[in-house]
Amino acid sequence: MNFNSALLCLSCIAPLQAFAEQSSAIRFAIKPITCMVKQAGQACEMTAKITWQSEQKQDLCLYQQQLQLACWQQTQKVNTNKAIKLEKTMRFTLKNSQQQVVAEQMIEVHSSANQKYRRKLKSDWSVF
Repeated sequence: MNFNSALLCLSCIAPLQAFAEQSSAIRFAIKPITCMVKQAGQACEMTAKITWQSEQKQDLCLYQQQLQLACWQQTQKVNTNKAIKLEKTMRFTLKNSQQQVVAEQMIEVHSSANQKYRRKLKSDWSVF
């Protein structure tokens, strides 16, 4: 094996490693991604559809901020519903057994009546 063939062989390994890392990527989704409340500060309770899929079986846990919601051992595909409660926009993560975040998604909380910018409809005083 000469120097040129060794370089050619090394140049093939890097793309294969990148492909292997991409193929183990996890597809993760939580729906809906927004939750509506009447007024800011109210708690939002909803049933979220949680799905994730991986190329290989893995041990993964779902977290809402730091709170562990569910775990799956040696699982490749999940499609489940989970009741969740939010008071503000929160980050949901999937973590592996080494506590590394492998996927994440935000769920936003929006209020239908924003008190800060609401216009007053009548004056404080009246002649009649």
